[in-house]
Amino acid sequence: MLRTQIAWEYIYSYPLPVLAHTVASLSGNGTAINTFYSKSNHLSVPADNSLTPNHDTIYSQAELDLSQGPQIVTVPKFDVPSRYWIVPFLDAYLNYYGAIGSNFNSTAGQYLVVGRSEPANATYTNFTSDRVFHSPTDLNWIIARVLVFNDSDTPTALTFSGNITLAPYNTAINGSLNTTSKAAIDSRAVNGSGYSSAPGAAYGAYGNQPGFLNGFTQQPAQWFNASAIYVQTDPPANQTSNSTQAQTLTALSTAATTATGLASTAFQLGRQVALTCILSPAANVGLVTSTGWTFHNNSGIYGSNYLLRAQDTQNVIAALPPRQVIYFQASVDTQNRTLDASTGNNYTITFPLPLPAQAFWSLTLYNATSLNLIVNPVNRYTINDRTSGLVYGGPNNSTLTVFISASQPALGTAEFANWLPAPNNSAMFFLLRTYEPPAYAISGAYSPPGFVRLAPGGTATAGK
Repeated sequence: MLRTQIAWEYIYSYPLPVLAHTVASLSGNGTAINTFYSKSNHLSVPADNSLTPNHDTIYSQAELDLSQGPQIVTVPKFDVPSRYWIVPFLDAYLNYYGAIGSNFNSTAGQYLVVGRSEPANATYTNFTSDRVFHSPTDLNWIIARVLVFNDSDTPTALTFSGNITLAPYNTAINGSLNTTSKAAIDSRAVNGSGYSSAPGAAYGAYGNQPGFLNGFTQQPAQWFNASAIYVQTDPPANQTSNSTQAQTLTALSTAATTATGLASTAFQLGRQVALTCILSPAANVGLVTSTGWTFHNNSGIYGSNYLLRAQDTQNVIAALPPRQVIYFQASVDTQNRTLDASTGNNYTITFPLPLPAQAFWSLTLYNATSLNLIVNPVNRYTINDRTSGLVYGGPNNSTLTVFISASQPALGTAEFANWLPAPNNSAMFFLLRTYEPPAYAISGAYSPPGFVRLAPGGTATAGK
């Protein structure tokens, strides 16, 4: 019974220490909250330690602590209607509760985000109700995205991203200096749990988020303590700081501190059961296609679906809901074999066009171990609807065959034109993102084609 409870609480709490650490690292341990930080390295993302970053947009992140007062989000006037942009609002438990962006016909100007203690019928000077967003929690995570059309467009996209700003609604409140803020409390909790929150330190000795999740879960006393403080500091909507959930996490932290013998074994087995449920493809709670892809058609709006939230934390943390983007995930070919070019395997995937994306789409390849992009000689990390020089096939250019290999194809060939470089030291993980998908794709009626492993020496047929 104890093992089952431990497994369930690992699943429930899986994103919480990660989120607490994100608060700490982005906000300088809670002293620089309510500020956007743009990712300015679009052309050199492999140096970034982010989990499965896209290579389509400029990211701009902010940790909001609305216990310090409402925050004004200002967005600029964008240059062309075709430039996709979104500023999504996620509560402290990764639930999406609203957004402004190109898909919402949002206009330039100011919007207001208010915390859990603000009355639902409150009015705010200079803000109409359609420009006010009520968060169910005080801690929020914003990851704004601005589309980059091509590499030369990066400076322009960065300018627009940098012009998305935050400011306090009440200028008399200076939350950035308040050491009793919820962000500061969570920061102190994770800093006492064995890993650094210094700028640029990422996950310290754990290296990256997957390493952290694997390593830190092996310290149950610290893991459940950090999770308990997180829940107590900013409980889920309609819960209090002394909720049953908070009490359970605290009790497990205390029990793990003194656990020996069978009790210690129960914590180890509970962790193993939880990680199997989270990481095993067989336990995936999403839709599985016959071509080897999986996707979650209710990401971002988790409610009590804690296993789905944990699985998304592993691969697509801070996911947008499917009406904004579908994250198709693949790590096996059409024969259910692990995608691995490090052993000399080459692959193709042939897409019938157009793909189900009313905004744009991209196919991005990651190292399956680190979930980072792949350093490669041609600086290509994704194939998308904006990639120049692609060779199409079929009548009226109706298909696109992408060639995947660790070794560079010959210059001037269709394989080189459509090449997505693979790692030579790891298996592969793919994300196919379709932004603003039609309803039939969200319902599961669309299945991406599968990856075909070529015979030794085989080549693609794109453009032939």
